[in-house]
Amino acid sequence: MRVHWIHGAIAGILALGAAACSDDEGSPVDGDCVPDCAGLTCGSDGCGGFCGVCVGDMFCVAGQCTAGDVGGPTDTAPDTDTSAPLDPAADGDQDGVPNGEDNCPGIFNPDQGDLDEDRLGDGCDNDVDGDGDDNVVDCAPRAPTVGPSAPELCNNGVDDDCDDTVDEEDASDCEGYYIDTDGDGAGVTSTRRCLCGPDGDHVVVVAGDCDDGDASRGPLQPEVCDNIDNDCNTLIDEGCDDDGDGYCDDAMVLVGASSACPLGGGDCYDYSALVSPAATEIEGDGLDNDCDGEKAGEQVVELAPDCPANCVGGTEDAFLCAAEICYPDLVLLKSVASLNGTAITNHWGGIQQWGSPSNDLAPIAGNSYAMLGTGNYLVSDHDASPGGTAFGGIDDPFDPSPQQMYDAIEFRVVLKAPPGATGFSLDYIFMSAEYEEFIGDIFNDRFYIIMKAPQTTGNQPTIINFTNCSKPNEYSDFVEAGQAWCYIAINTAFSEPCNNPVTDISGTGHECGFGSSTGWLSTSWPINANEQFELTFHIHDTADSRWNSHVLLDNFRWEGGVFTQGTFSQN
Repeated sequence: MRVHWIHGAIAGILALGAAACSDDEGSPVDGDCVPDCAGLTCGSDGCGGFCGVCVGDMFCVAGQCTAGDVGGPTDTAPDTDTSAPLDPAADGDQDGVPNGEDNCPGIFNPDQGDLDEDRLGDGCDNDVDGDGDDNVVDCAPRAPTVGPSAPELCNNGVDDDCDDTVDEEDASDCEGYYIDTDGDGAGVTSTRRCLCGPDGDHVVVVAGDCDDGDASRGPLQPEVCDNIDNDCNTLIDEGCDDDGDGYCDDAMVLVGASSACPLGGGDCYDYSALVSPAATEIEGDGLDNDCDGEKAGEQVVELAPDCPANCVGGTEDAFLCAAEICYPDLVLLKSVASLNGTAITNHWGGIQQWGSPSNDLAPIAGNSYAMLGTGNYLVSDHDASPGGTAFGGIDDPFDPSPQQMYDAIEFRVVLKAPPGATGFSLDYIFMSAEYEEFIGDIFNDRFYIIMKAPQTTGNQPTIINFTNCSKPNEYSDFVEAGQAWCYIAINTAFSEPCNNPVTDISGTGHECGFGSSTGWLSTSWPINANEQFELTFHIHDTADSRWNSHVLLDNFRWEGGVFTQGTFSQN
C-alpha cells in the first residue's frame, strides 16, 4: 500500500492564515489567490489551504476521500492531493468545532456558516449561494438569484445576470414594444423590441397595425362599413351584414357605400334576413320587421321594477333587488352556488356603495347594487386570499385552453320577458387584483353573463358580454369572422390603465397599486316578448385561486323598441 501522509497540515493552514496565498507546493504567489475546490472533497485548494480532509479509514485520492487500499494503478493522486485521516474528535483548525462536525475542518470558521445548506461551509465553498456560479465570477456571491447563469428580470433594480446592465433588452420577462407613428395605440409588428419598459419610439405594447400612417386603421379600431379593413384583421367590413339580406347592421357605422351591404344601412336585427328596412311588417309577432321603430298590433309596455327601499344582505332576494331585477311575476327561479365547493360567505349579496363614499361607485339605480366575487369583499387584501385550490380546479366549458376555474360562483335567475319587451340591459363594473401585471396572461379572471333561451339562443348557453381585446395579437378568448374577442376580464379593451384610470374605485382594495377595473359597462341583448329565459351571472379565478376579482351589478331594465345590442363602456 502507498499512502501519502501530510503532517502538520492544519498547523500550516493556520500559519498562513489570510496573510498570503500559496501555490500547490505551498509557495507564496503574487496577487489575490482564489481557492478552487470544484469537484474536490479533499486535497489542496491551490492557495495553500485544503478543500477538506478525510477522516476515519478514508484516504484522499485524486481529490476524493476513498476507502480501502489506495495502491496500484488507480492511485494517481500526487503528494499534495492526499492527507492523513484526522481524528474526528480533534479540532485541527482550532475554531471550536471538532473535525468530525466541522463543515470546513481545515479552515477556521467558528460560525459554521453554510448559506446554500450543502454541508460545505462558506469558508471553503467555491459557490457560497449554490446558484451554480463560482464566487470569483459571481457579482453577488451570496445572492442565489443573482449570477452569470441567472435570468435578467425586469424592473427590480438588480443586475440579475452580472453583465453590468440592469433591465436590458430581451430580459427573460420582457414585453414587446412597438413604434406607433400614427398615435392610434398600436404599432407595426416588425418594429418589435422586447423591453422592460418604453424606450425611445418604442412606446406601445399592441402590434398588428396594418397602416401606421392612418390613425383610423389599427387593431384597436372598430370595423366600419366602408370597404376598408379598419381593424387590421385582414377582413373587410366583417359584421356589417351578418344575415346576408343586403342591409348593414344599424349598430355598425356605414361610411359611403359598402359592398358588404349594397342596399344601405338600417338593419335593426341583423340576425334574421326576415327583418330589414325592406321587410313587410307582421302584426302581432313581437318584431319590428321593417325596422321603422314600431311593431304592428302590439304596444310596448314600460315596466318599472317593484323594489323595496332597502336591498341589502346576503339573500337571493336582496341580490336581485339590489340589481333591480325585482319583478315578482317575472322571476320564476333564483339560486346561488359555488362550483368548486368553496365557502362563499361575503362573496355575494346586496350592498350599499363599496369603498370610499366619494369614489365613482355610487349605485346607478336605487341605493344599492349586487356584489359577486371570488373572494371576501369585506377584506382589504384581495391579492392572496385562499379559496378553491383546496377543492381543486374544474374545467371551464367556454374556454378551450387547459386552464381551470377556481373559486367559481354563480347566481342563476329564470325570468319571463314581459309583453312588449325586445331586450334587456344591465350595468356593471368588473374589478380585479390581477390588473395590470397579468394582462395578456393566462391568469385572466372572468365575469360571464350567460343566457339560455329557447328562441333567442336556441336553448344553448351563450355568453352575451364580450368586447374587443386589449392585446388581440397576444391574447383573445375566441375569434369570430376573423375578429378577436375577449370576455369581460382583465384582457378586455375596457381595462383602465393605472397611468390614467378614469373610474375612481378607491377604498375597495382593487384601486391602482392593488388592481384596477373596466370602469362602468352596459350590456344589452335581445329577447322576445313573453319568452322564458335563464340568466347566469358567473365569476371565477382562472388558473389559480389567488388575486381575487369582483363585479358590481346594477340597473337591470327591460328594453322596448329599437336598441343597440352589445357591451359598451359608460365612459
